[in-house]
Amino acid sequence: MRLFSFWLNSLKGRLALVTSLVLVAFVLLISGVLEHAYRTSLNEAKQRELQLYIYTLLALAEPEGESLVLPPELPEQRFNQPDSGLIGAVLDGQGRVIWRSESALAMPEVEFSPLPQGQQSFMRISLPGGDANYSSFRQGVAWGLENEHPFTFVVLEDAAPLQAQVGQFRSTIWQWLGVAALLLVLAQWLVLRWGFAPLSALAQALRDMQQGGSDRLEGNFPLELRPLTDNLNLLIENERRQREKTRHTLADLAHSLKTPLAVLKGLSLEKDPDAAGKTLADQVQRMDSIISYQLQRAVASSPKSILRGIAVAPLLEKILDALEKVYRSRPCEVRRECTENALFYGDEGDLMELLGNLLDNAYKYGAGQVRVVIENPEEGRKLSIQIADNGPGLDSDKWREVTQRGVRADQQQPGQGIGLAVVVDIVESYQGQISAESLPKGGTEITVLL
Repeated sequence: MRLFSFWLNSLKGRLALVTSLVLVAFVLLISGVLEHAYRTSLNEAKQRELQLYIYTLLALAEPEGESLVLPPELPEQRFNQPDSGLIGAVLDGQGRVIWRSESALAMPEVEFSPLPQGQQSFMRISLPGGDANYSSFRQGVAWGLENEHPFTFVVLEDAAPLQAQVGQFRSTIWQWLGVAALLLVLAQWLVLRWGFAPLSALAQALRDMQQGGSDRLEGNFPLELRPLTDNLNLLIENERRQREKTRHTLADLAHSLKTPLAVLKGLSLEKDPDAAGKTLADQVQRMDSIISYQLQRAVASSPKSILRGIAVAPLLEKILDALEKVYRSRPCEVRRECTENALFYGDEGDLMELLGNLLDNAYKYGAGQVRVVIENPEEGRKLSIQIADNGPGLDSDKWREVTQRGVRADQQQPGQGIGLAVVVDIVESYQGQISAESLPKGGTEITVLL
Protein backbone atom coordinates (compact mmCIF):
# COMPACT_ATOMS: atom_id res chain seq x y z
CA MET A 1 0.00 0.00 0.00
CA ARG A 2 2.83 2.42 0.85
CA LEU A 3 4.56 1.62 -2.42
CA PHE A 4 1.32 2.24 -4.33
CA SER A 5 0.81 5.52 -2.48
CA PHE A 6 4.38 6.53 -3.32
CA TRP A 7 3.78 5.86 -7.00
CA LEU A 8 0.57 7.92 -6.96
CA ASN A 9 2.34 10.84 -5.26
CA SER A 10 5.14 10.87 -7.82
CA LEU A 11 4.81 12.28 -11.33
CA LYS A 12 7.27 9.73 -12.63
CA GLY A 13 5.43 6.97 -10.76
CA ARG A 14 2.06 8.06 -12.15
CA LEU A 15 3.33 8.13 -15.72
CA ALA A 16 5.12 4.79 -15.28
CA LEU A 17 1.98 3.21 -13.81
CA VAL A 18 -0.33 4.55 -16.51
CA THR A 19 2.01 3.70 -19.38
CA SER A 20 2.56 0.20 -17.93
CA LEU A 21 -1.19 -0.38 -17.75
CA VAL A 22 -1.58 0.87 -21.30
CA LEU A 23 1.29 -1.39 -22.38
CA VAL A 24 -0.32 -4.44 -20.74
CA ALA A 25 -3.68 -3.63 -22.35
CA PHE A 26 -1.97 -3.16 -25.72
CA VAL A 27 -0.10 -6.47 -25.43
CA LEU A 28 -3.31 -8.31 -24.52
CA LEU A 29 -5.20 -6.66 -27.35
CA ILE A 30 -2.55 -7.25 -29.99
CA SER A 31 -2.06 -10.87 -28.91
CA GLY A 32 -5.82 -11.49 -29.14
CA VAL A 33 -6.02 -9.82 -32.55
CA LEU A 34 -3.05 -11.74 -33.93
CA GLU A 35 -4.31 -15.06 -32.57
CA HIS A 36 -7.78 -14.45 -34.00
CA ALA A 37 -6.31 -13.52 -37.38
CA TYR A 38 -4.08 -16.61 -37.38
CA ARG A 39 -6.93 -18.92 -36.31
CA THR A 40 -9.19 -17.45 -39.03
CA SER A 41 -6.48 -17.95 -41.64
CA LEU A 42 -5.97 -21.59 -40.58
CA ASN A 43 -9.71 -22.27 -40.65
CA GLU A 44 -10.01 -20.83 -44.14
CA ALA A 45 -7.05 -22.93 -45.31
CA LYS A 46 -8.54 -26.03 -43.68
CA GLN A 47 -11.90 -25.37 -45.32
CA ARG A 48 -10.28 -25.20 -48.76
CA GLU A 49 -8.33 -28.38 -48.01
CA LEU A 50 -11.43 -30.33 -46.99
CA GLN A 51 -13.29 -29.00 -50.02
CA LEU A 52 -10.56 -30.49 -52.23
CA TYR A 53 -11.17 -33.86 -50.54
CA ILE A 54 -14.87 -33.48 -51.35
CA TYR A 55 -14.01 -32.85 -55.00
CA THR A 56 -11.82 -35.99 -54.97
CA LEU A 57 -14.71 -38.11 -53.66
CA LEU A 58 -17.08 -36.58 -56.21
CA ALA A 59 -14.68 -37.50 -58.99
CA LEU A 60 -14.49 -41.13 -57.81
CA ALA A 61 -18.22 -41.65 -57.10
CA GLU A 62 -20.26 -43.76 -59.52
CA PRO A 63 -24.08 -44.00 -59.55
CA GLU A 64 -25.71 -47.33 -58.80
CA GLY A 65 -29.45 -47.04 -58.99
CA GLU A 66 -30.49 -44.40 -56.48
CA SER A 67 -27.21 -44.74 -54.61
CA LEU A 68 -23.53 -44.04 -55.16
CA VAL A 69 -20.58 -46.37 -55.08
CA LEU A 70 -16.95 -45.42 -54.41
CA PRO A 71 -13.95 -47.68 -55.02
CA PRO A 72 -12.66 -49.64 -52.02
CA GLU A 73 -9.20 -48.13 -52.42
CA LEU A 74 -9.04 -44.33 -52.53
CA PRO A 75 -6.06 -42.26 -53.81
CA GLU A 76 -5.82 -40.43 -50.48
CA GLN A 77 -4.32 -43.15 -48.26
CA ARG A 78 -5.59 -41.60 -45.05
CA PHE A 79 -9.14 -42.51 -46.12
CA ASN A 80 -8.00 -46.15 -46.23
CA GLN A 81 -6.27 -46.26 -42.82
CA PRO A 82 -8.32 -46.72 -39.62
CA ASP A 83 -7.90 -43.92 -37.06
CA SER A 84 -5.93 -41.84 -39.52
CA GLY A 85 -7.87 -38.73 -38.53
CA LEU A 86 -9.39 -38.18 -42.01
CA ILE A 87 -12.90 -39.53 -42.56
CA GLY A 88 -15.16 -39.43 -45.59
CA ALA A 89 -18.88 -40.22 -45.83
CA VAL A 90 -21.85 -39.86 -48.19
CA LEU A 91 -25.46 -39.28 -47.07
CA ASP A 92 -28.60 -39.78 -49.13
CA GLY A 93 -31.51 -37.40 -49.23
CA GLN A 94 -32.90 -38.75 -45.90
CA GLY A 95 -29.61 -38.31 -44.09
CA ARG A 96 -28.71 -42.01 -44.03
CA VAL A 97 -25.05 -42.96 -44.44
CA ILE A 98 -24.64 -44.87 -47.69
CA TRP A 99 -20.88 -44.91 -47.72
CA ARG A 100 -18.06 -44.44 -45.17
CA SER A 101 -14.32 -44.55 -45.69
CA GLU A 102 -12.21 -47.33 -44.17
CA SER A 103 -10.76 -44.79 -41.70
CA ALA A 104 -14.20 -44.47 -40.06
CA LEU A 105 -14.86 -48.15 -39.36
CA ALA A 106 -13.68 -47.96 -35.74
CA MET A 107 -15.50 -44.71 -35.06
CA PRO A 108 -19.08 -44.24 -33.81
CA GLU A 109 -21.88 -43.14 -36.08
CA VAL A 110 -22.21 -39.44 -36.57
CA GLU A 111 -25.54 -37.93 -37.44
CA PHE A 112 -25.55 -35.20 -40.06
CA SER A 113 -28.48 -33.41 -41.60
CA PRO A 114 -28.48 -33.45 -45.43
CA LEU A 115 -27.83 -30.25 -47.35
CA PRO A 116 -29.62 -28.98 -50.46
CA GLN A 117 -27.79 -28.92 -53.75
CA GLY A 118 -24.95 -26.39 -53.87
CA GLN A 119 -25.02 -25.58 -50.13
CA GLN A 120 -21.82 -25.91 -48.06
CA SER A 121 -21.13 -26.02 -44.34
CA PHE A 122 -17.87 -25.81 -42.39
CA MET A 123 -17.87 -26.26 -38.61
CA ARG A 124 -16.10 -27.74 -35.61
CA ILE A 125 -17.74 -30.86 -34.09
CA SER A 126 -17.10 -33.45 -31.36
CA LEU A 127 -17.71 -37.13 -31.91
CA PRO A 128 -19.96 -39.00 -29.44
CA GLY A 129 -18.08 -40.65 -26.58
CA GLY A 130 -14.83 -38.88 -27.25
CA ASP A 131 -13.06 -35.68 -26.35
CA ALA A 132 -11.54 -35.16 -29.79
CA ASN A 133 -12.66 -32.26 -31.95
CA TYR A 134 -13.00 -32.54 -35.73
CA SER A 135 -13.19 -30.04 -38.52
CA SER A 136 -16.23 -30.86 -40.65
CA PHE A 137 -17.05 -29.84 -44.22
CA ARG A 138 -20.30 -30.79 -45.96
CA GLN A 139 -21.50 -30.10 -49.45
CA GLY A 140 -24.87 -30.90 -51.00
CA VAL A 141 -24.96 -32.32 -54.59
CA ALA A 142 -27.60 -33.79 -56.89
CA TRP A 143 -27.18 -36.80 -59.21
CA GLY A 144 -29.12 -37.95 -62.23
CA LEU A 145 -30.23 -36.52 -65.49
CA GLU A 146 -32.64 -34.17 -63.79
CA ASN A 147 -30.75 -33.91 -60.50
CA GLU A 148 -33.40 -36.03 -58.83
CA HIS A 149 -31.01 -37.86 -56.47
CA PRO A 150 -29.67 -35.56 -53.70
CA PHE A 151 -26.56 -36.54 -51.76
CA THR A 152 -24.42 -34.91 -49.10
CA PHE A 153 -20.68 -35.46 -49.09
CA VAL A 154 -19.00 -35.19 -45.71
CA VAL A 155 -15.31 -34.96 -44.80
CA LEU A 156 -14.02 -34.90 -41.21
CA GLU A 157 -10.47 -34.27 -40.09
CA ASP A 158 -8.99 -34.37 -36.61
CA ALA A 159 -8.62 -30.77 -35.35
CA ALA A 160 -5.82 -31.62 -32.92
CA PRO A 161 -3.01 -30.59 -35.36
CA LEU A 162 -4.87 -27.34 -36.05
CA GLN A 163 -5.24 -26.65 -32.35
CA ALA A 164 -1.58 -27.53 -31.83
CA GLN A 165 -0.62 -24.98 -34.50
CA VAL A 166 -2.74 -22.34 -32.79
CA GLY A 167 -1.20 -23.21 -29.43
CA GLN A 168 2.30 -23.05 -30.89
CA PHE A 169 1.52 -19.69 -32.45
CA ARG A 170 0.08 -18.44 -29.16
CA SER A 171 3.20 -19.54 -27.30
CA THR A 172 5.48 -17.96 -29.89
CA ILE A 173 3.58 -14.68 -30.02
CA TRP A 174 3.54 -14.41 -26.23
CA GLN A 175 7.28 -15.00 -26.12
CA TRP A 176 7.96 -12.30 -28.67
CA LEU A 177 5.42 -9.94 -27.14
CA GLY A 178 6.96 -10.56 -23.72
CA VAL A 179 10.41 -9.67 -25.04
CA ALA A 180 8.95 -6.63 -26.79
CA ALA A 181 7.14 -5.60 -23.59
CA LEU A 182 10.35 -5.84 -21.57
CA LEU A 183 12.18 -3.74 -24.18
CA LEU A 184 9.32 -1.21 -24.14
CA VAL A 185 9.41 -1.05 -20.33
CA LEU A 186 13.15 -0.44 -20.49
CA ALA A 187 12.68 2.21 -23.18
CA GLN A 188 9.87 3.74 -21.14
CA TRP A 189 12.10 3.93 -18.06
CA LEU A 190 14.90 5.55 -20.08
CA VAL A 191 12.48 8.03 -21.68
CA LEU A 192 10.95 8.94 -18.31
CA ARG A 193 14.37 9.37 -16.78
CA TRP A 194 15.50 11.54 -19.66
CA GLY A 195 12.21 13.47 -19.76
CA PHE A 196 12.17 14.16 -16.02
CA ALA A 197 15.86 15.05 -15.87
CA PRO A 198 15.07 18.82 -16.01
CA LEU A 199 12.66 18.45 -13.07
CA SER A 200 15.31 16.55 -11.14
CA ALA A 201 17.81 19.30 -11.97
CA LEU A 202 15.29 21.91 -10.80
CA ALA A 203 14.73 20.02 -7.53
CA GLN A 204 18.50 19.78 -7.02
CA ALA A 205 18.87 23.50 -7.69
CA LEU A 206 16.20 24.22 -5.07
CA ARG A 207 18.01 21.99 -2.57
CA ASP A 208 21.27 23.83 -3.29
CA MET A 209 19.51 27.11 -2.60
CA GLN A 210 18.07 25.79 0.66
CA GLN A 211 21.54 24.68 1.74
CA GLY A 212 23.00 28.08 0.90
CA GLY A 213 24.98 26.97 -2.11
CA SER A 214 23.33 29.44 -4.49
CA ASP A 215 21.03 32.44 -4.39
CA ARG A 216 19.20 31.74 -7.68
CA LEU A 217 18.17 28.86 -9.91
CA GLU A 218 20.92 28.15 -12.40
CA GLY A 219 20.78 25.65 -15.23
CA ASN A 220 19.85 25.05 -18.85
CA PHE A 221 16.16 24.35 -18.33
CA PRO A 222 13.75 23.51 -21.21
CA LEU A 223 11.32 26.07 -22.60
CA GLU A 224 8.37 24.69 -20.61
CA LEU A 225 10.19 25.25 -17.29
CA ARG A 226 11.74 28.62 -18.04
CA PRO A 227 8.65 30.66 -17.05
CA LEU A 228 8.65 28.82 -13.72
CA THR A 229 12.38 29.24 -13.09
CA ASP A 230 12.33 32.88 -14.24
CA ASN A 231 9.40 33.69 -11.94
CA LEU A 232 11.06 31.87 -9.04
CA ASN A 233 14.28 33.80 -9.62
CA LEU A 234 12.26 37.02 -9.82
CA LEU A 235 10.46 36.16 -6.59
CA ILE A 236 13.75 35.30 -4.87
CA GLU A 237 15.38 38.48 -6.14
CA ASN A 238 12.44 40.62 -4.99
CA GLU A 239 12.46 38.94 -1.59
CA ARG A 240 16.20 39.52 -1.25
CA ARG A 241 15.80 43.13 -2.39
CA GLN A 242 12.94 43.62 0.07
CA ARG A 243 15.07 42.36 2.94
CA GLU A 244 17.90 44.67 1.94
CA LYS A 245 15.47 47.55 1.51
CA THR A 246 13.96 46.95 4.94
CA ARG A 247 17.39 46.74 6.53
CA HIS A 248 18.55 49.88 4.78
CA THR A 249 15.33 51.70 5.66
CA LEU A 250 15.73 50.85 9.33
CA ALA A 251 19.37 51.91 9.25
CA ASP A 252 18.47 55.17 7.48
CA LEU A 253 15.67 55.82 9.94
CA ALA A 254 17.98 55.27 12.92
CA HIS A 255 20.65 57.44 11.36
CA SER A 256 18.19 60.20 10.43
CA LEU A 257 16.74 60.31 13.94
CA LYS A 258 20.13 60.69 15.59
CA THR A 259 20.46 64.39 14.80
CA PRO A 260 16.96 65.46 15.98
CA LEU A 261 17.35 63.37 19.11
CA ALA A 262 20.74 64.96 19.78
CA VAL A 263 19.20 68.40 19.40
CA LEU A 264 16.37 67.52 21.76
CA LYS A 265 18.83 66.23 24.34
CA GLY A 266 20.67 69.53 24.24
CA LEU A 267 17.60 71.73 24.80
CA SER A 268 17.60 74.02 27.82
CA LEU A 269 14.05 74.91 28.73
CA GLU A 270 15.14 77.01 31.70
CA LYS A 271 17.39 79.47 29.86
CA ASP A 272 15.19 80.26 26.82
CA PRO A 273 11.78 78.56 26.98
CA ASP A 274 10.49 80.21 23.78
CA ALA A 275 13.46 79.23 21.64
CA ALA A 276 13.46 75.75 23.16
CA GLY A 277 9.74 75.35 22.40
CA LYS A 278 10.24 76.42 18.79
CA THR A 279 13.22 74.08 18.43
CA LEU A 280 11.22 71.26 19.98
CA ALA A 281 8.34 71.82 17.53
CA ASP A 282 10.73 72.01 14.57
CA GLN A 283 12.54 68.80 15.53
CA VAL A 284 9.29 66.94 16.18
CA GLN A 285 8.06 68.05 12.75
CA ARG A 286 11.35 66.96 11.24
CA MET A 287 11.15 63.55 12.94
CA ASP A 288 7.56 63.15 11.74
CA SER A 289 8.65 63.91 8.16
CA ILE A 290 11.53 61.46 8.43
CA ILE A 291 9.29 58.68 9.74
CA SER A 292 6.62 59.37 7.06
CA TYR A 293 9.19 59.26 4.31
CA GLN A 294 10.81 56.06 5.54
CA LEU A 295 7.41 54.40 5.87
CA GLN A 296 6.49 55.42 2.33
CA ARG A 297 9.83 54.17 1.12
CA ALA A 298 9.32 50.80 2.80
CA VAL A 299 5.81 50.46 1.32
CA ALA A 300 7.07 51.39 -2.12
CA SER A 301 9.51 48.47 -2.09
CA SER A 302 6.82 45.76 -2.15
CA PRO A 303 7.76 42.89 -4.44
CA LYS A 304 6.55 42.61 -7.99
CA SER A 305 3.58 40.44 -8.85
CA ILE A 306 4.54 37.63 -11.19
CA LEU A 307 1.30 35.77 -11.62
CA ARG A 308 -1.33 38.11 -13.01
CA GLY A 309 -1.79 41.57 -14.44
CA ILE A 310 -3.70 44.39 -12.74
CA ALA A 311 -6.12 46.49 -14.79
CA VAL A 312 -4.80 50.06 -14.92
CA ALA A 313 -7.89 51.96 -16.11
CA PRO A 314 -9.98 51.50 -12.90
CA LEU A 315 -7.07 52.61 -10.70
CA LEU A 316 -6.47 55.67 -12.87
CA GLU A 317 -10.14 56.67 -12.60
CA LYS A 318 -10.05 56.26 -8.82
CA ILE A 319 -6.95 58.46 -8.47
CA LEU A 320 -8.32 61.16 -10.79
CA ASP A 321 -11.63 61.26 -8.89
CA ALA A 322 -9.76 61.76 -5.62
CA LEU A 323 -7.56 64.51 -7.07
CA GLU A 324 -10.56 66.36 -8.47
CA LYS A 325 -11.96 66.55 -4.96
CA VAL A 326 -8.64 67.64 -3.45
CA TYR A 327 -8.10 70.38 -6.07
CA ARG A 328 -11.71 71.42 -6.36
CA SER A 329 -10.70 75.07 -6.02
CA ARG A 330 -8.24 74.64 -8.91
CA PRO A 331 -10.07 72.62 -11.57
CA CYS A 332 -7.89 70.84 -14.08
CA GLU A 333 -8.67 69.59 -17.58
CA VAL A 334 -7.40 66.02 -17.90
CA ARG A 335 -7.01 64.30 -21.26
CA ARG A 336 -6.60 60.60 -20.66
CA GLU A 337 -5.58 57.93 -23.14
CA CYS A 338 -5.62 54.60 -21.33
CA THR A 339 -6.62 51.43 -23.14
CA GLU A 340 -9.17 49.26 -21.37
CA ASN A 341 -6.91 46.20 -21.56
CA ALA A 342 -3.80 47.93 -20.20
CA LEU A 343 -2.27 45.74 -17.47
CA PHE A 344 0.40 46.29 -14.82
CA TYR A 345 2.36 43.21 -13.77
CA GLY A 346 3.23 44.31 -10.28
CA ASP A 347 1.82 45.36 -6.94
CA GLU A 348 -1.34 47.45 -6.99
CA GLY A 349 -0.08 49.67 -4.15
CA ASP A 350 3.07 50.49 -6.10
CA LEU A 351 1.04 51.56 -9.13
CA MET A 352 -1.30 53.72 -7.03
CA GLU A 353 1.66 55.34 -5.24
CA LEU A 354 3.44 56.05 -8.52
CA LEU A 355 0.40 57.43 -10.37
CA GLY A 356 -0.80 59.32 -7.31
CA ASN A 357 2.50 61.17 -6.83
CA LEU A 358 2.97 61.97 -10.52
CA LEU A 359 -0.61 63.16 -11.04
CA ASP A 360 -0.57 65.11 -7.78
CA ASN A 361 2.49 66.99 -8.99
CA ALA A 362 0.84 67.59 -12.36
CA TYR A 363 -2.23 69.05 -10.65
CA LYS A 364 -0.12 71.01 -8.18
CA TYR A 365 2.47 72.54 -10.52
CA GLY A 366 0.50 72.56 -13.78
CA ALA A 367 -1.64 75.38 -15.14
CA GLY A 368 -4.92 73.50 -15.47
CA GLN A 369 -4.10 70.99 -18.21
CA VAL A 370 -2.87 67.39 -17.80
CA ARG A 371 -2.41 64.65 -20.38
CA VAL A 372 -2.15 60.97 -19.36
CA VAL A 373 -1.17 58.20 -21.81
CA ILE A 374 -0.95 54.63 -20.49
CA GLU A 375 -0.47 51.53 -22.65
CA ASN A 376 1.27 48.17 -22.91
CA PRO A 377 4.02 48.38 -25.56
CA GLU A 378 4.94 45.45 -27.75
CA GLU A 379 7.60 44.22 -25.32
CA GLY A 380 4.92 42.17 -23.53
CA ARG A 381 4.77 42.51 -19.73
CA LYS A 382 5.82 46.18 -19.81
CA LEU A 383 3.73 49.26 -18.99
CA SER A 384 4.36 52.70 -20.48
CA ILE A 385 3.12 55.80 -18.60
CA GLN A 386 3.34 59.37 -19.90
CA ILE A 387 2.07 62.29 -17.79
CA ALA A 388 2.41 65.82 -19.11
CA ASP A 389 1.33 69.19 -17.66
CA ASN A 390 1.47 72.79 -18.85
CA GLY A 391 3.39 74.19 -15.90
CA PRO A 392 6.72 76.02 -15.84
CA GLY A 393 8.67 72.92 -16.91
CA LEU A 394 11.81 71.21 -15.63
CA ASP A 395 15.22 71.02 -17.23
CA SER A 396 17.56 68.03 -16.68
CA ASP A 397 19.41 69.68 -13.79
CA LYS A 398 16.19 70.61 -12.03
CA TRP A 399 14.85 67.09 -12.57
CA ARG A 400 17.88 65.51 -10.90
CA GLU A 401 17.45 67.95 -8.04
CA VAL A 402 13.75 67.38 -7.35
CA THR A 403 14.17 63.60 -7.32
CA GLN A 404 16.41 63.92 -4.28
CA ARG A 405 14.92 63.39 -0.84
CA GLY A 406 13.21 66.38 0.69
CA VAL A 407 13.64 68.71 -2.30
CA ARG A 408 10.59 70.49 -3.73
CA ALA A 409 10.42 72.30 -7.05
CA ASP A 410 8.30 75.07 -5.52
CA GLN A 411 9.01 75.91 -1.91
CA GLN A 412 5.70 77.78 -1.70
CA GLN A 413 3.73 74.56 -2.19
CA PRO A 414 3.02 72.32 0.84
CA GLY A 415 4.69 68.93 1.19
CA GLN A 416 7.86 67.18 2.31
CA GLY A 417 9.49 66.81 -1.11
CA ILE A 418 9.59 63.02 -1.09
CA GLY A 419 6.94 62.20 -3.71
CA LEU A 420 9.23 62.01 -6.75
CA ALA A 421 11.91 60.25 -4.67
CA VAL A 422 9.35 57.55 -3.85
CA VAL A 423 8.44 57.33 -7.56
CA VAL A 424 12.09 56.84 -8.48
CA ASP A 425 12.46 54.14 -5.79
CA ILE A 426 9.42 52.30 -7.18
CA VAL A 427 10.73 52.48 -10.75
CA GLU A 428 14.15 51.21 -9.66
CA SER A 429 12.58 48.35 -7.70
CA TYR A 430 10.98 47.17 -10.98
CA GLN A 431 14.20 47.77 -12.91
CA GLY A 432 12.29 50.29 -15.00
CA GLN A 433 13.15 53.63 -16.55
CA ILE A 434 11.96 57.17 -15.78
CA SER A 435 12.76 60.40 -17.53
CA ALA A 436 11.46 63.97 -17.74
CA GLU A 437 11.70 66.62 -20.44
CA SER A 438 10.43 70.13 -20.93
CA LEU A 439 7.82 70.62 -23.63
CA PRO A 440 8.31 73.31 -26.32
CA LYS A 441 5.08 75.11 -25.34
CA GLY A 442 5.82 74.86 -21.63
CA GLY A 443 5.26 72.16 -19.10
CA THR A 444 6.90 68.85 -18.28
CA GLU A 445 6.35 65.35 -19.64
CA ILE A 446 7.40 62.47 -17.41
CA THR A 447 7.79 59.05 -19.05
CA VAL A 448 7.92 55.85 -17.04
CA LEU A 449 8.50 52.35 -18.40
CA LEU A 450 7.91 49.49 -15.95
